[in-house]
Amino acid sequence: MRRTGRVEEAYEAILPMYKVHHGKYTSLAMFWCAVDMMNLLMSRAVDGSDESVKALAEAEKIYMSLQRLAPKIYDESGSCQQTVINLGEALQSTRTRVGQ
Repeated sequence: MRRTGRVEEAYEAILPMYKVHHGKYTSLAMFWCAVDMMNLLMSRAVDGSDESVKALAEAEKIYMSLQRLAPKIYDESGSCQQTVINLGEALQSTRTRVGQ
């Protein structure tokens, strides 16, 4: 779903699965769906409007979850850890843009 652009749908679909099972592939799916959802939310945070601030707050919650999840994922290449670092930088840039 997420690869076809249905980011919100994919995120909502993986959440209940991940709540009951933290296997290798479920965790990876949760991670990448959360990454996509965070990117979507940051793209919606464009100014100081209430909607933008709310999107930014949701992106920050997802970022904190990703920081907790990433070390638990089988990540031989280090791509998950690097993605979390990149998202942190993007989040800081978004905060600046929104004025937070």
